[in-house]
Amino acid sequence: MAKQINHQQSQCCYENRAGQPGLDLDELLQALNTDPTDHDYLQLITKKTVNDFENYHTARAKLAKNDAPSFLAASWGTTFENSFLWIGGCRPSLIIRLVYVLCGCRLNPHWAEFLEGVRKGNLGDISSTQLKGIDELQAKTLKEEDKLTSSLASIQAYNTTQ
Repeated sequence: MAKQINHQQSQCCYENRAGQPGLDLDELLQALNTDPTDHDYLQLITKKTVNDFENYHTARAKLAKNDAPSFLAASWGTTFENSFLWIGGCRPSLIIRLVYVLCGCRLNPHWAEFLEGVRKGNLGDISSTQLKGIDELQAKTLKEEDKLTSSLASIQAYNTTQ
């Protein structure tokens, strides 16, 4: 039940924001066309637009604590919108990379030591067994992402030759 409520809150946040970029753009264009030399007013409108965008992402970040997948690829988003997120790098492996960063783990130089159970650095409460499980999940996730990316590339190549 709580998951459904969180999902509904995320969807409501998105729907409230959906039309705002168009309104902001209209307001910016109107200000530019009305008096392009009024730099103070143009700056005010620009700050308002940026503030709207920041407020939206602040609200999403709060909601993401309870519904993280919706932050990366909202289920109510269109295929087109979610494909742009994918192209932009918002993929399941991103969540895993965030786990590494939040744990303070630097993957390259001491990765083998972490997996062997030698604890160096600030890993919080994650054990070497848990870290190894995260590593295995990341490997599987990256493999699946690569398959999907290859499949999408094949479809795109086929469509461009037709």
